[in-house]
Amino acid sequence: MINESNVLLKEVLELPLFKTSKLLTEHEDLNMQVTSVNVMLDKEIIDWIGQDGQLILTTGQIFEKVSVKEQIELFKAIAEKNVTAVFIKITPYIEALEPEVIKVCSELNLAVVDLDYQVSFTEIFSTVYSLMFARQSAVLQRVENLHKDTMNVVINGGNLDDILRSIQKTITSPVFIRDYYFEDTYFIKKAFEDDYALLYENIEGIQLDGKNSKLIWDTVTFKEREIERLIIPIFVKNQVFGHIVTYGKDYAISNYDKLGLEATSNIIALEFLKKISVQEVENKYKLEFFDDLIALDEVRRQKAIERASNFRFSESANYVIIDVNVSSKQTIDESEKALKAAYLIEMICKDMGRAYMILNKSDRIYVLIMLKEGEGATTVKKYVKYIYDILKSKMKKYQTQIGVGRIYKGLNQVHKSLQDAIKALEAATYYIEDEIVLFEEMGIYKILSNSAIQTELEIFYKDILEPLALYDKRKDTELVKTLEVYYECNGNLKKMSEHLYTHYNTVLYRLSRIQEIMKIDLDKEEHRYAAQTALKVHKILRL
Repeated sequence: MINESNVLLKEVLELPLFKTSKLLTEHEDLNMQVTSVNVMLDKEIIDWIGQDGQLILTTGQIFEKVSVKEQIELFKAIAEKNVTAVFIKITPYIEALEPEVIKVCSELNLAVVDLDYQVSFTEIFSTVYSLMFARQSAVLQRVENLHKDTMNVVINGGNLDDILRSIQKTITSPVFIRDYYFEDTYFIKKAFEDDYALLYENIEGIQLDGKNSKLIWDTVTFKEREIERLIIPIFVKNQVFGHIVTYGKDYAISNYDKLGLEATSNIIALEFLKKISVQEVENKYKLEFFDDLIALDEVRRQKAIERASNFRFSESANYVIIDVNVSSKQTIDESEKALKAAYLIEMICKDMGRAYMILNKSDRIYVLIMLKEGEGATTVKKYVKYIYDILKSKMKKYQTQIGVGRIYKGLNQVHKSLQDAIKALEAATYYIEDEIVLFEEMGIYKILSNSAIQTELEIFYKDILEPLALYDKRKDTELVKTLEVYYECNGNLKKMSEHLYTHYNTVLYRLSRIQEIMKIDLDKEEHRYAAQTALKVHKILRL
C-alpha cells in the first residue's frame, strides 16, 4: 500500500531546517516513510512506540552513562519497532556515537542523524507535520476533484462506462464495477488489453453478492505473483448491490485509490438506483399495454393493438408467451428478485433479434415474443432453454420453472397463448416432472387442464379415485401410490415389486384391494383408462 499522505525520510532531510544536520548511517535508499514524530526523553518511551515509520527525536544525554553494548541493544529495540530514523542532539552531551554503534544501525536500516543543537524539537514537529498535512490536503483535493468529475459525468447523462473512464484518468490500476443486481461487470478493456481476461476471471469469481459490507484489501495470484486487490462495497437502499474492485497490477494500490473509489461508490450507487427506477417505470407502462392485450374485452384488446407499433409489434405476426417463475423457500424481496430475473431475460432477448416484451406481474414474469415468418416450436424451444440455463446459472439460490404457451397468429390471439403458458407452468410446478413445459407437448393434460370442464373433472375424480384416496387416509396405506406405479411399470408385477421394494405377493394383494375398493377390473381397457385418467385429474386438481 502507498500512502501519499506520508512523507519520505529523503524529503525530510532535504528540508532547510536540517541543512546543518548530518546523516551518520549509510543507506542505499532513503525512501523510508515517515508517519509521525515522537520525542524520546528516556529509554522507557520504546514501550510506547506503536506506529511504524516514526521519526524519533532525542539527545545525547540518554547515552552519557550507557556502555556501547547497551547503546547497541537500545538501537536494536528501536529498530524492532520499525522506527524510520533517530535524530540525536549529540553535542554538547557526548562527543560522538561510537563507529560500531553506527555500523549496527546501518545494518538495521535505522537512519541516525546528528541533529544540530540549535534546531528545536518544536520546530521539527511543526515543519514535518506541515509537510504531512500539505500532502494530505493534496490527496483530499484529488479525491474531491475525482468526485466532482464523476458527478459531472452522471449529471451530463453518462452511464457506468463513462464513470469508469473518468475514474481511470487518475487511477491507473484496472478498475471493475460488479453489479450483483443486474449481473453485470463493467470495465475498460482498452486500459489493460493484455491482462483484462485474467483479471476478469478473478472478478467473476467474487461471489460476495451483498453478504459482505466491509472493505476488503487483500492479495491474489496474478501471473505467478502476488498483487494487491481492493474491494469496496456499493450500497443502495442500505444493501450491498455491488462492489468496486481494483488490482495493483503494475503499482501498489495507493491511499488515494482507496479514498477516491470510496467517494465514487456513492455516485455509482445513484447510477444503480437510476437503472432500477427506469426498469420499474418501463415495466409499469408495458403492464398497461399488456393488461389490455390479454383482456377478454375485445374493446380493450383493440385499444392495445392500436398501440402495438410503439413496441415494434405487428398485428398479423405469430406470437408466443412464456411464463417464468423464479422461486425460493427463503424470505426475500419478491420485487427485487423479479426485477433481476427480468433484466437477465432482457439481455437474452436483445440477442434474439425479434420484437419482445418482458413484464413483471405479481410474482411472475411474462415474456411476449413476436416470431419471424416461418419460425415455430423449434425456435421457441431453443430460446426457452437458453433463458432457463442463464437463470439457473446466474440465480443459483432460486428454482426456475417455465411454462410455454402455443404459438398463435395475430395480436388479438395473444391472450390464448398466455392461458396456455399459465397452465404449462402449473403443470411444471405440480404434476409434470420437468422445469420447462410446453403446452403443446402436454398430451392429455392439455384437455384435463381446461378450466371449463373442472366441475366435471371433480365429479369424475370423486366417482373413480376418491374412495381409494379416503381409504389410504383412514388406514394409512399407499394404495394410490401403488396404482400410480402400476401405470408407470405398464402393469409389470416384477418391476412394480422392485420399484416399491415390496414382495411380489404383496403387490398382488394391493392390486386386488384397489380393484375391490374402486369397483373396477384392471383387465378391462375401459376401467384401466378411467383409473389412469382419474390419477391425472388428481394431480391437476391437487385434491
